[in-house]
Amino acid sequence: MCSHPRMRAAVASARKEHRVVASRCWTRVIFPLLCLTLILPGCTVRGGTATTSPEATATINAVPSADPTPATPETGGSLIIAIPEEPDTLNFTLTDQRAARWVISSLNARLIRVRGDGTLEPQLLGDIPTLENGGITEDGRVYTLRFREGLRWSDGEPLDARDFQFTWHTITNPAYPAVDRSGWEQIESVEVSTDFLTATVRLREPSASFLETVLAGSGANSAGLLLPAHALEDTAPQDIPNSGFGKETYVGSGPFRLDRWTEGEQLVVERNEHFVGPGPLLERIVLRFVSDPRQAITYLTTGEVDLAVDLPETALPDLAQAPNASYLLTPRGGAVASYAFNLNDPDALDQPHPIFSDPAVRLAIALGFDRNRIVKELLFDQTTVGITPLDHTPWQDPSLTAYPFDPVQAARVLDAAGWTVQPDGIRARDGVRLSFTHTTTLGEDPDSVLRRQIQEAFIEDMRAIGIEVQPYNYPLVQIEGPRGVRATRRFDMIDLIDERRGGPEKLVRLFASDAIPTAADPTGGNAMGYVNSDVDQLLVAQARELDHTERSRLIDRVQRQVHEDVPLIPIYAHLEIDVSRRYVQGLDPGPVAGLWWNPEEWWVNRSEAID
Repeated sequence: MCSHPRMRAAVASARKEHRVVASRCWTRVIFPLLCLTLILPGCTVRGGTATTSPEATATINAVPSADPTPATPETGGSLIIAIPEEPDTLNFTLTDQRAARWVISSLNARLIRVRGDGTLEPQLLGDIPTLENGGITEDGRVYTLRFREGLRWSDGEPLDARDFQFTWHTITNPAYPAVDRSGWEQIESVEVSTDFLTATVRLREPSASFLETVLAGSGANSAGLLLPAHALEDTAPQDIPNSGFGKETYVGSGPFRLDRWTEGEQLVVERNEHFVGPGPLLERIVLRFVSDPRQAITYLTTGEVDLAVDLPETALPDLAQAPNASYLLTPRGGAVASYAFNLNDPDALDQPHPIFSDPAVRLAIALGFDRNRIVKELLFDQTTVGITPLDHTPWQDPSLTAYPFDPVQAARVLDAAGWTVQPDGIRARDGVRLSFTHTTTLGEDPDSVLRRQIQEAFIEDMRAIGIEVQPYNYPLVQIEGPRGVRATRRFDMIDLIDERRGGPEKLVRLFASDAIPTAADPTGGNAMGYVNSDVDQLLVAQARELDHTERSRLIDRVQRQVHEDVPLIPIYAHLEIDVSRRYVQGLDPGPVAGLWWNPEEWWVNRSEAID
């Protein structure tokens, strides 16, 4: 708990005077560990009409008012999709690029997939391992994975438990440059049955996150995917990245197979005759690489593409220009735009920050930043003000509310902490001027433009309460990476640029003290330098807690402590924006699953297309 008496009093006062609750698309319930409804349904705005309660979502005024009347799915035909970038590889272990993961999702089934409504569905596995069906032992250390019979890779070769074992060996090999080993490194051994249909997986210790990091995934992540052992087992792990797999050659397990890839132009996938699941309804999907979002909308308007995906949040005003279109606005669960305080002096990281080490300053900044204006004016009221890093996930603590915009209360907090206004209008205390730098991205891309617009609004709000903020911006490539501004912590306050969906693992990445980036390990996500021994203990405990109710309670406690300590300021929940011609059917995005979890169910209503 916060030990600073002025901070405790200010927090209590702010909460007593203001109880502003941001609207949510999620309902929170408690359910047993590993039950089939692991992730709860969220909301998506479709054609301007929310699929959940009216108070949960906002709508765009100029868009059509309803979806087309449901029709019987049709088979055949093609779908042309504009995606904002070309995949860097189709090897899921070597990429964290969103576009690559989308294509990979059309080319692969999952061990278990997360559906748009948040439920779990076994695909390559015959069932979901649970305590009840014997798939998990009582001590939580052994998982039994039972593969379906008759599975085939897209080249016709068998797919079975040997592929899981091979994937584990490859990803955890020190010579292999996997982008993410989360969950896989927890495995101690994998035994394969004589019929190759069962993998017995022993973990080093009980892990509550093994299901969500290794077994169950969607188009938003790489969980549940496998490498084809038969295609890669003769290649040394360190040579796989340069073997051509994922570029010149590819073998997958999903509803579509790679047909051709024209570099710089498009990638074509066609129906996979070896896919054992239902569908796909489409014959092929053509993915065109269109980096300019306005060009993508133009192509949609002229009919050159049928679907434009992952448009930037700045494209919201342009959506009404596309006639006969359906608009899918979906919160990215666990992807929250945030500003992070450096709690250490950037010139001497072993010392506290001369300003932000005062919790009253952090609270005052949270109270003095009008985030509602950001949502209303820059994001057209289509999303919600940020509360926690887990907004729009089933793990979000429903008891927490966003700090309100209250510049009067912010000024009182600063006054009480001894930060007094000087003749130039900027506050100071003990000779320290209340002035700091703020870092976001340079560039004319839509995302950078939006970030700087938010930065300008933030600077204006801070000036109104006697705080000077100086913009100190860099190109994205200089902010990210092992030697970037964030990893080396050469900033006062920084825009945390992370639009990836996430769950409890995001709390570990952001707030665990051993996740503070260092020269030896610059990959940590705790750029704030936040250290709280209670939070560290809670994060360790939740990672090992197999009872879902208790795990939820522990995660709630983490969120509440972080909310009180204010090491960062959540601004707004990021949106996934997809727009299609109205004859495109079967799209069913969800806050956690995203759009690409079910490409085999997409189809074209020919009568709508002709009309």
